[in-house]
Amino acid sequence: MKPFSTLTLAFTLLAAATAFAQPSRLPPVESPVVHADRTATFRFRAPAAQKVELSGQFLKANQPMQKDEAGVWSLTVGPVDPNLYPYNFVVDGIGVADPVNPHLFPNEGFKASLVDIPGDAPALHQVQNVPRGEMTYAFYESKTLNRTRPLVIYTPPGYRAGTDSYPVFYLVSGTTDTEETWFRAGRVNVILDNLIAQQKAVPMIVVMPYGNMMMGTPRPDTPQAADMYRVFSDELLTNVIPYVEAHYRVRSDREHRAIAGFSRGGGQSLFTAFNHSDKFAWIGSYSAYLTPEVCEKHFPGLFADPATTNARTKLLWLGVGRSDFLYQQAVTFNGYLTEKKINHVELITEGGHTWMNARHYLAETLQRFFQKQ
Repeated sequence: MKPFSTLTLAFTLLAAATAFAQPSRLPPVESPVVHADRTATFRFRAPAAQKVELSGQFLKANQPMQKDEAGVWSLTVGPVDPNLYPYNFVVDGIGVADPVNPHLFPNEGFKASLVDIPGDAPALHQVQNVPRGEMTYAFYESKTLNRTRPLVIYTPPGYRAGTDSYPVFYLVSGTTDTEETWFRAGRVNVILDNLIAQQKAVPMIVVMPYGNMMMGTPRPDTPQAADMYRVFSDELLTNVIPYVEAHYRVRSDREHRAIAGFSRGGGQSLFTAFNHSDKFAWIGSYSAYLTPEVCEKHFPGLFADPATTNARTKLLWLGVGRSDFLYQQAVTFNGYLTEKKINHVELITEGGHTWMNARHYLAETLQRFFQKQ
């Protein structure tokens, strides 16, 4: 075979680069398209696919999509109740994100896409014309886990230019979620910006740690879950809080420190706050619980003296949906607290173990944390 000359090779590489740089001749696919009547059209280009379905938390079941002559599959659904929803496509049995939608749901595994269905008035999770806080990505060294760990931190409007110190809220991710999920899917920064502008929430710093303790995902009704909660408690108290208090203007007394989380993060938050009642006065649990056995084993003094516990706790707030797969256990935990005469606030909503409910619970507690009683 005759070898390429240097000139021939150069022309070959140039031609390949030029071809690669050429824009696609295929018309762009726009997805999702949200219409004024709250219907939404989803599209996915897959000419060789045999079957494409739409999966989303606004649907009761996957819905088949139809392919046109150009190989683009599409489906219009709705009207859909206003909210921010995860969705994805199922292509010949395999779940894929929407490749033309930049809004992804952060997760340790498969990352769904997000679609926002607006209502007649702007929702709390939607950006409005108000002063805005800032989101910061940070890293700290964990002596507990012997590795570098991430944090996402919200500072309220005016923080950068000011000198004030703020209360701090530790907001914990759920199972398979990352430190970004409360930001990207929970929209905590937008919700808090809007509530602060409406004078319904106190300006605060929100710290979002990564809740995975690298111990697997034990069921919340097992002793192994409590072991994992204990590691998280040590991680937060030994590593996260010292980092935050060294780098941010936070008020470090218990009356200005809150903790809450969704799912696994709710269990971690309850365990940490109960285990360190001298550190947290404001507590929230979103779709989570602790078993009576864990409470009696790990915090006997907390329940033996309810008067002192109630006097020290500014708020213990619990929320769960009726369709949540943890509903019955959460209700049992609520009943246990009532039996032990521990003051708490309960919110039972419709819906299941979803981020639509998680955002709802977040908004409720943000309007209560650090308020004068």
